[in-house]
Amino acid sequence: MLTPEQIAALDAAELARAQRPPRRVRPTKQCTVGYGYYPDSQQRVPALRLRGRWLEQVGFAIGSKLCVTVHDRALVITVIGEECEQVDELPRHRAGSR
Repeated sequence: MLTPEQIAALDAAELARAQRPPRRVRPTKQCTVGYGYYPDSQQRVPALRLRGRWLEQVGFAIGSKLCVTVHDRALVITVIGEECEQVDELPRHRAGSR
């Protein structure tokens, strides 16, 4: 059974898809990989931050759950509800392995 949060996320994703304007080619955006810290640690780790109304305009509504996959040094980010494939070759972070 779905939790209320999961239902709200699915509703938000469906609403974003329904409101999505016809697809058009968007200009390529560039950004720089920054850094963040693991909680309770001084270890710096790479971090990306994407924000702006353009995310909502292309279907990434607030509350949407995302699937992130890696293909040939490219990140592919899709809203869950669309196909999300499992990528097994990526190392998984394990508790206590910082």
